[in-house]
Amino acid sequence: MKKILYTAYFLTLTIFVMGQKSGNKNYAKAKGNANYNSGYNNSTEVPQGIEPTVTLNQGNLVDLEVQILSNQKADSYVAIFNLTQMGKTVDETNRLLTDRYNGFAQELQTVGVPKDAIYLDMISFVPLYEYQKEKKIFSKTHNEVPKGFEMQQNVHIKYNDVSMMLKIMSVAAKYEIFDLVKVDYAVNNQEAIYIEMREKAVAHLVQEIELYVDKLGVDLESGYRIVGEDKKVSFPVDRYSSYNAFSNVSLGGAPEKGKVQDMYKPQTMYYDKVAYDNFDIVINPTVLEPAIQFMYTMKVQIAVKDPNKPTPQHIWLTPDGDLVPIKID
Repeated sequence: MKKILYTAYFLTLTIFVMGQKSGNKNYAKAKGNANYNSGYNNSTEVPQGIEPTVTLNQGNLVDLEVQILSNQKADSYVAIFNLTQMGKTVDETNRLLTDRYNGFAQELQTVGVPKDAIYLDMISFVPLYEYQKEKKIFSKTHNEVPKGFEMQQNVHIKYNDVSMMLKIMSVAAKYEIFDLVKVDYAVNNQEAIYIEMREKAVAHLVQEIELYVDKLGVDLESGYRIVGEDKKVSFPVDRYSSYNAFSNVSLGGAPEKGKVQDMYKPQTMYYDKVAYDNFDIVINPTVLEPAIQFMYTMKVQIAVKDPNKPTPQHIWLTPDGDLVPIKID
């Protein structure tokens, strides 16, 4: 397997620009807030621990394994937004949140989201408290007293076109709904995806067995076989990583006495798909938008016949005392 080493840019007085494949993620991970302009090492040596290794089984067992990954575009999505409302009374809190939700749901229908694709999930309704000092001379006691109420609800919105999310976000902002909890991805026919992967796995293993038999002369035909399989799936919601953007200008020397304000370095997120390093077959390898990644493994264990092992003989002792060889298949 190959690993791709990415480099990010460095800003110096002479501004030297290098290829940006993975942004500043690598520098944030490797050196944090350190001055990464110093000590840069462009060694081409292969890091320890990633070289291909081969482990041979002891005895007469041959293990064949194939790992497959399939990237699949979602057929539908469910976005979950959180609505939080505070008020002085129960009625006020409920009325304010209901007005926001009704307006949000009605305007969603105008941009193409049907009414039956919107679901309201009640999360919590709790009182709020504050501390109030006792009105007594020399008293230092503070008591909790009711201040108001807080209600939280989640709005689930189903849509089929990924571009619909921009319209949904625009409508949500009008009603002060900014908390996008998550987006769930779904495919309609998961079984068909695993059937395709299983067929490819079988074809790959058959080809490997033929290679062992025809090219390497290993007798795999007479041995018994044990087959095992496993499958997993990774959704985009679990594949986002965060990093801080790093970009320094090295001016040389220390700044003059006084207060130094560093530039704000925002934290952002990016989609980090499951890497292809350990997979023999990748279906739909090019990923433009976040995809659902199905993983499938099939393993075959074959007991190879030992040519040096003596063949057992079965002999029948007749009533007359004769020894008669018996062939048992």
